[in-house]
Amino acid sequence: MQTTPFNNSIRIISGEENSTYSRTLDSLSEILSQRQIRLQPIASQGPLQDLVSLLHRADIDTAIVQTDVIEGVASHVQTAARERLRYLFQVSSKVVHVLAPRDITDIRQLEGRKVNISRPGSDAHLTAGLMFEKLGIKPEFTTYDQDTAYQRLRAGEIQASILLASHPSTEVLAFPSSGRFHLLPIVLEEGTSHYRSVQLTADEYPHLIETGQQVRTIAVGRILVVRDWPEESRRYKRLMNLAEVIDSHLDELKQSDQGLQRGEIDLQAAPGWQRFKPAQSVIDRRSRQADEQRAFERLITASGVCSMPLSTAMRERLYKEFIDWQRARDRAAPSLTSGSSPQ
Repeated sequence: MQTTPFNNSIRIISGEENSTYSRTLDSLSEILSQRQIRLQPIASQGPLQDLVSLLHRADIDTAIVQTDVIEGVASHVQTAARERLRYLFQVSSKVVHVLAPRDITDIRQLEGRKVNISRPGSDAHLTAGLMFEKLGIKPEFTTYDQDTAYQRLRAGEIQASILLASHPSTEVLAFPSSGRFHLLPIVLEEGTSHYRSVQLTADEYPHLIETGQQVRTIAVGRILVVRDWPEESRRYKRLMNLAEVIDSHLDELKQSDQGLQRGEIDLQAAPGWQRFKPAQSVIDRRSRQADEQRAFERLITASGVCSMPLSTAMRERLYKEFIDWQRARDRAAPSLTSGSSPQ
């Protein structure tokens, strides 16, 4: 029987050091080590190649990718990804920053002008290309590294430079504006897949946003993606354990300043992606528990119990009794419905 070389490990494709990815991995690694599971990072080769690697390399268990990568791959890769890959949770997000001279006030003014979108294959290159396509704008793209892009922007050789980063971004803060540059707003239609609207503030970027003003832009989510192995396989069970470990430490991760991008782990659905079955079970259970908690609070409010001081032990006992009663009622409900037939 062939085995993988790291039966006690989870191998994950990660991003660059000192990044959001790195902080995410540090948090997950610490938690998994408590369960005797080793998280073993593998260097990223860019979002498009990372997706292909997860599809075809048996030695890789998971990867953190941006949700819009599914739009950037070839159609046959997109089909394979939808069939064979699943995601657990969103673990971070990055924000699009568009630096431009102050005489450019609308992103549509970049039509036909030089805009740097980082090297081909990078996350910024992917998202910027998709963004301009959705906006119907066709700039002349350049692919300089960030330092070179800054130099050419200040020299007037390009008209904008795009960064994809957490916010506030140290890279953006390091840009020597000298009062000549600012951040351009980006507005996509509501409901555009993969992107959500966020606001950048003058407190975050005082040299690029006027005092008291905000700049609207977009963020793209980063999700933890896995292969959807057969349910009876060892690989599937190991990934199921990963979902359960994250769930059991979710509150801790959301509160951690060093955790998943300042607590940005998100249980909301990722458009265009199907969730890993054990992770969906986690979501369903948490949703049911939240509904039960709200129903319990309504009950004690209506009954007047909340007007009396309740010890923690008493509240927990009442809650347990309420849950037992509610679930017994739910189990009995089908037999009380006339004309119903067994499923």
